[in-house]
Amino acid sequence: MLGKRSMIVRALVLAAVLMRSSQLWAGESPVHVIVHPTRASSLTVGEVRAIFLKQRLFWSDGQPIVPVNRAADSEVRERFSQLVFGRSSRQMATYWNRRYFDAGEFPPATLASEEAVLRYVAVNANAIGYVAQTGNGDVAAVLLLGDSEPTRTRGPGD
Repeated sequence: MLGKRSMIVRALVLAAVLMRSSQLWAGESPVHVIVHPTRASSLTVGEVRAIFLKQRLFWSDGQPIVPVNRAADSEVRERFSQLVFGRSSRQMATYWNRRYFDAGEFPPATLASEEAVLRYVAVNANAIGYVAQTGNGDVAAVLLLGDSEPTRTRGPGD
């Protein structure tokens, strides 16, 4: 059983870690969830979560959704994981390992760079991905994560 002093020390350490992690996230740029311009409509965080967990498999027109992740060691993937799932990318890897062994289910494909995600989504009408910066008229940002509240954004021509 932990003594009162030990519990106080642990609480202070936890508070310091939480404060530090919130400071780290505060200075970072937001995460843009992107789709092909023909799919430009708003999505909620819950819908994005369901898509990347492969719980939602089809767009409203019946076409298959193709989610793409950034590389496991990328900062934007870590931030996306925290904002959408409330878990680290390492915890998400554990989730997908379990899904693979339990049901033979694979995680979303991984692309190595921001540019690769932008290009893939620009040419694949069924794709959805996330990047730190859009800067590209060939994709539509449908959700901006990382502000105090998620923001739905407009696509080209809106």
